[in-house]
Amino acid sequence: MVNRTVFFIPGKSALLLAAGLSGCLLFSPGCKPAASVAEQPSVPKVTVTPVISQEITDTDEYTGRTEASDSVTIRSRVFGFLKSIDFKDGDFVTEGQTLFTIEPEEYEAIHQQSMARIALNTARNDLAKATLARKEKVVKGGHITQEEYEEAIAAVKESEATITAAKADANKTAVDLKHTVVKAPFNGRIDRAFVSVGSLLTGGQASGTELTKLVKEQPMYAYFDVDERSLLGYMKLRPESESAPGSLRKLGIPCFLQLANEKDFTHEGQLDFASAEVNYGTGTARLRGVFPNKKRELASGLFVRVRIPVSKPYQALLIPERALATDQDIKFVYVVGSDGAATRHNVVLGAQRGDLRIVKSGLKAGDRVIVKGLQRVKPGQKVEAEAAPPPAVGASAPHAGGTSQRRKAEGGLRNSEGPVARSDCAVRFTINAQSPTQADSPDGKILHRSSHLRRGHFRDHHDGRGDRRQWPARRSVS
Repeated sequence: MVNRTVFFIPGKSALLLAAGLSGCLLFSPGCKPAASVAEQPSVPKVTVTPVISQEITDTDEYTGRTEASDSVTIRSRVFGFLKSIDFKDGDFVTEGQTLFTIEPEEYEAIHQQSMARIALNTARNDLAKATLARKEKVVKGGHITQEEYEEAIAAVKESEATITAAKADANKTAVDLKHTVVKAPFNGRIDRAFVSVGSLLTGGQASGTELTKLVKEQPMYAYFDVDERSLLGYMKLRPESESAPGSLRKLGIPCFLQLANEKDFTHEGQLDFASAEVNYGTGTARLRGVFPNKKRELASGLFVRVRIPVSKPYQALLIPERALATDQDIKFVYVVGSDGAATRHNVVLGAQRGDLRIVKSGLKAGDRVIVKGLQRVKPGQKVEAEAAPPPAVGASAPHAGGTSQRRKAEGGLRNSEGPVARSDCAVRFTINAQSPTQADSPDGKILHRSSHLRRGHFRDHHDGRGDRRQWPARRSVS
């Protein structure tokens, strides 16, 4: 047997493999030592606007309908054929203006007959009086009997009664003749004609043919329902000298009206009526406001909003609605100080005025609040603030929303553009399974991760531009 000794000498391929492993260890990014100094995040850019101070008045706001102060359905009161229509549909007519004419010839003839009966009976009465005068002279001499004398007296009384009846009949025919011309009972806006020329009309007090409808637009009423607490508050506005509440008309409470296509409450009126009792089923009472409507801008049946001042004017602070952020049930804003640092201020809110919101506490006039870029800011962080013009206050700004607005929920999740969710909405959100507070995005930008999971409250993940970003390895939670 031959013993052989075999020596294993590393070949060229083994040397290459070892060199490759060494290069991988030297140049692999995963083995790169951590940077000694962390990258400093860039200073976020935000837009700020000053808190403004404005004199306002608290108000209650309701919805209702307008109603004409006077309205009547015009009917024919006599039979006949319609001769003419003397108005154009939708015209504004004045009191006494002729609207319709019914053929009057027959009624003229009947009236003339009535007048002729009056003349005939008057002549008979004159004859009866002359006969009575003659019999009075001869009855004393015994030339006629007492019975003949009494008959002459009765003939005079009968002729007088006949004249009275003829005059009454003439008055009736005169009224019928008058009703052949239909006139406007008051100034107002007239509807279209419900009949055409030549139509046969029926008469009567209740069964007459409907001809048209006339409504009175000056003044115009607005009816709306208020809760009993508000009604009691209005009744307490009476002068202290009065021991018991009087009518709302005496109190002179102003009210303002807004149409569906208007942004401001430009129509001013006054409360003048409240229903005698509160509806026990709904707990509301019906109120009425009266508006002069000099320009006839209000029409009957319109949907309107009515605003009633409930306080004396006072100075209030207002900020844009989009400056608000929400932390569960807490409202807060970020205020940029003179050192450029953003500070969180919790605020107590009042009513809403257009795009502005009244702030009862937490701010002061002149504070600069962030209105754009809220998602980029952390409390105490330095920011680069860009000033925006002060928020514009509308013409109706002295009045602040009241009861109906105060009942609206002030909660909800917000972003820089306003509310994004309501507290009663069903939502689905995701939680990142990664633990770092910062991570590299695919485009190399730093993404700041901030998530709060408390009672369903959450906050979206945004980059420096406010764009939503998707994190890898997400776990869905419903």
